[in-house]
Amino acid sequence: MVKYIGIDISKATLDCYDGKNSFQVSNDTHGFQEIIGRSEKDRELCLIFEPTGIYAHALIDYCQKHRIKAFIVGSKEARDYARSIKQRSKTDRIDAKVLYRYQSQLDASRLSVPSLDHRMWQITRRRNVYEKYSQIIQTLRNLIEATDEEDKELIRSLNRQIRSLQKAADLLLDEIEELLSQSSENRQALNHLQTIPGIGRQSALALLLEFLRYPHARSSEMVALMGLDPVLRESGVFRGKSRISKQGGTHLRKKLFMATVVATRYNDRIKVFYERLISKGKPKMSALLAAMRKLLRIAFAVFKNQTPYQAIERQ
Repeated sequence: MVKYIGIDISKATLDCYDGKNSFQVSNDTHGFQEIIGRSEKDRELCLIFEPTGIYAHALIDYCQKHRIKAFIVGSKEARDYARSIKQRSKTDRIDAKVLYRYQSQLDASRLSVPSLDHRMWQITRRRNVYEKYSQIIQTLRNLIEATDEEDKELIRSLNRQIRSLQKAADLLLDEIEELLSQSSENRQALNHLQTIPGIGRQSALALLLEFLRYPHARSSEMVALMGLDPVLRESGVFRGKSRISKQGGTHLRKKLFMATVVATRYNDRIKVFYERLISKGKPKMSALLAAMRKLLRIAFAVFKNQTPYQAIERQ
């Protein structure tokens, strides 16, 4: 039998709930040992918590070293579950209780000891900063477009900032690629992804990071994880249009959109697929979204099969 403990993680403390009592411990080895001390010897222990960035690293590392099982709940899943049980209030103590109750959604046979991949965390941190730099650069470009051409000094200042940020972003991209390439499998996967017409270096890096993040996902699951799965909303006499879910993967969708635009011209499979949809009267944006899903599936197949892209054979 499994004993579950829900844990809400913050920088200095862990708020815990074991089904009977709420208690707080420090977010360090002493606190982790106190949690273990409250477990029952005749029951297997499982911790349930959210992956709150670097604040969760020490706990994950401790679980890995001491072979303690845990279930790490995604932040969105935790929020959705709290809504489903009508939990409107939000405090650290309440969040711990909600996470404890999440055990009802778990299959005990699938619980496992978590592992902390330090290299992937290094990559994730750099990717987050890279994405933020990219957003700021785009904001500055928008400001230039909105600036009077006569105000040359302001435009020069904005361009200097763009060049500086672009240089920093390029360095981060180099670091991400270097960290990924420390693994021969990852290096090969990057090369294979770039054999797909429309997929360039940045798109290949973004795709590989997502594929590595969900190593056991199926093609259809990856489409859903990237928010490209179509959803239809209908109620009574209301008939809504089919749209993509837009769940997660925002940064990848942006890169994949541009890659798909290129692929509709230069990728044989995507071009034929896209043009066939257009010829059947499909709106251009709907056809492009369908092409995005197809390009993602192709990239995922290349990654899974560990082979380069195969073009359509001409008769």
